[in-house]
Amino acid sequence: MDDFDLDLDHLDFDAAAENNAAKLAAADAAAAAAEALPDEDDCAGGACKI
Repeated sequence: MDDFDLDLDHLDFDAAAENNAAKLAAADAAAAAAEALPDEDDCAGGACKI
């Protein structure tokens, strides 16, 4: 069963978790910045105000 033994010692799970957290924080910040922009065409969510 040596073919199925996995050596995971070379993987850095802590760094991957930190990297993922940083990407999620950046995505949250970008989403918050996009929500702060005013509607230029008076349309909200694709439905124009009449």
